Amino acid sequence: MNELHPENWSFIRNTTAAILFMAAGTNAYDAYSAVNSSPWTAETVGGDEKKAASMREYCYHAVVITVVYSVGGAMIAESWWPILGGGIAAVYMYWLYMRALKRGFNESSDWQSSRSNI
Repeated sequence: MNELHPENWSFIRNTTAAILFMAAGTNAYDAYSAVNSSPWTAETVGGDEKKAASMREYCYHAVVITVVYSVGGAMIAESWWPILGGGIAAVYMYWLYMRALKRGFNESSDWQSSRSNI
């Protein structure tokens, strides 16, 4: 039977670190998808300042959710991997949404005016 010897601990630590990293990153994506529509939607409504402001507010909520869960996971696991995984995903998603809003604003996209052209 395969016993738990110190030479196997490296494998266990690395596997645990990978799981913590991926889980925290996935949590960030889940937070953004739970409180926001897609980046495509952000780009589509970016020309409407009220809708853009609302989208930004929900992005801030997603960042807070991600930080709380990543830091909590890091404290429980006594590991930095959840913070790293959650941080990378949260920064990327924030950048993606802000870029989408900027594109929408620059193109003055507004879904209501688009509908009138159909």
